[in-house]
Amino acid sequence: MQDFVATECAIRQLHARYADAVWRKDANSFGVLFADDAEWRVGGQTMRGRAAIEAFIAGIFPLYRRILMTFRTPIVDLMPDGTVVARTYVTEHSLFTDGTPFAPIGIYFDRFKLVEGRWLFAWRMFQTHYIGEPDLKGEWFDMPEYGAPPGMPPLDEVTFDRSGTGAKAMNAGKAS
Repeated sequence: MQDFVATECAIRQLHARYADAVWRKDANSFGVLFADDAEWRVGGQTMRGRAAIEAFIAGIFPLYRRILMTFRTPIVDLMPDGTVVARTYVTEHSLFTDGTPFAPIGIYFDRFKLVEGRWLFAWRMFQTHYIGEPDLKGEWFDMPEYGAPPGMPPLDEVTFDRSGTGAKAMNAGKAS
């Protein structure tokens, strides 16, 4: 059985390293946070495998001057079968290269994998609840409700590209 405190702490550190890699626009540091066979569902796209995830984020970074992600305390559940899942509320304060501010709010649903003593993302899905400027006068979205934790979306749940950056990143990844 997993030690809850150690597992929850490791997941918070994983989130902190994620936010750090995004702030620094470091695609390699971002990629190593995912298991080799991970799946990331975000912005209307589904990336499978660390290489695809790293290529996608490398296509996202040039669209922004800065991206500051703030993760709330993850709600972590250790499942009876040994699986570790979490949901984490996230805010982002970003600035596109053209100077447009952008401040989405949403939830990350995660499944983790222990690899060589480190917790990594095995499956990750972002569900956007708000998109717009920081004044919260932008657009709010009704999203599926999965119940109280540890309720999770199905593994094949779709995501939506609310910012228009998902398709741009995929095209940038194909061009390189």
